[in-house]
Formats: sequence, C-alpha cells, structure tokens
Amino acid sequence: MSPSAPYPQVKAPILSDSLSALGLSAKTLFFALNYEFTEIEPTGLLKRFKKDQGAIDLDIACVLYDKHCTIDDIVWFKQLRDKAESVRHQGDSLNSKDRGDQSLYRAPLDQEQIRLSLVDIPEHIEHIAMLVSSYHGHPLGKLNAGEVHLSDDEGNRAFEVNLRQSPRDCSAVWIASMRRGIDDWQLTLQNLPLNEHDISKAAQLVAHELARVLPMPQAIGS
Repeated sequence: MSPSAPYPQVKAPILSDSLSALGLSAKTLFFALNYEFTEIEPTGLLKRFKKDQGAIDLDIACVLYDKHCTIDDIVWFKQLRDKAESVRHQGDSLNSKDRGDQSLYRAPLDQEQIRLSLVDIPEHIEHIAMLVSSYHGHPLGKLNAGEVHLSDDEGNRAFEVNLRQSPRDCSAVWIASMRRGIDDWQLTLQNLPLNEHDISKAAQLVAHELARVLPMPQAIGS
C-alpha cells in the first residue's frame, strides 16, 4: 500500500443528505472538537529529546476545494481564516487543558471550533472537507475520551464522532465533507482514517478521494 494512500478500510458513507433534510440551518455551522487530556509516556529517543510530545495534541481543519477538487484554502491553527473570511478557526488548544476550566472535556464550551458562514463562502468553492489530526502522530485510539461534532447556530447536531473508536495507529481522520448543491449543501459523514497526520498532506489525500468519486462527464449523444 502506498504511504500516501488512505487506509484500506473504506466504508460506505454513514450519513449523506442535504443540510435542510437533516434539520440544520444552511447559514452557519460549527465544526468542533472536545477531548480529555491524555498523557503519553515517551519511550526511547522520544523520552530524551521530545519531552513536549508527552500529551496528545489534536487539531481540526476545514479544507476548501474548487470544482476540480483542487485545494483553494485550508483553515487550521496555522491559518485561522480563509481569504474570504467565511470560515474561521477560533484558536488552537495544545493539549485540551491549556485554556482553563471552561475548556475541559464535557464543559459547555468547545475546546476548538471552526465557524462556517455558508452564505459567505465564495461561489467557486464546491467542496469542504472536515479533518481531525493528532499533531505529534499519536494514535487517536489512545485518547482517554474525545469527540468531534457538527452543529448549526441553534445547537442542532448533524453528527458526533467518537475518536476513541478510530482504527489502531490511526492519527488522522477525514470526518465529513460538504458539496455545494443548487440551493443547499450536501453533507456526507465519511469517518475515513488517513495515513498522513500532517494536515496539509492529509488535505491532498482527500482531494484525490474527492476527485475519484466525482461523476464522469458524459459524451455528447451518449
């Protein structure tokens, strides 16, 4: 298997429907992450040289693609908003406990959150992918607890994904994607593990998968 390919456990989408059919507002969505502080005991050279990697650090990202599935923008901790400022990252939590008591797991506030103002997303953007990644490459399954979810500005949730149920050694997951329709967005829950935890590289893997499943254009007269 190529190191740049997704894991082979590709399953049919768990959920796929329009936002309106799912009971969500088509104006503003929130892709959010919450997880419990999880300490990892370094071993070998990691114990000596990489003491800052002793806790799992998760990140979420939204990747914007055009109709050709080419990456147009990535909103993540390194870039907190897209060029049109329609997608905004609310800031990075390094280990789930670095923002005080209100950002603890199961608290009322999400530890990390990306706000998507759908009415402001540029028209040439056709696809949006939602990713979660372990910054240091720690397996998601080693989390004490953790989840990501998508909701609208009224608190209605489209899905919630338990990150502890990720495959063994998986350190990044393509959680979901949205595809622009005529008057609505189609949401698909992918929950597809990726072999690459670097978000920019993971975004390229998703671009390949999106392009692979696009309908082929029909020849005139066929």
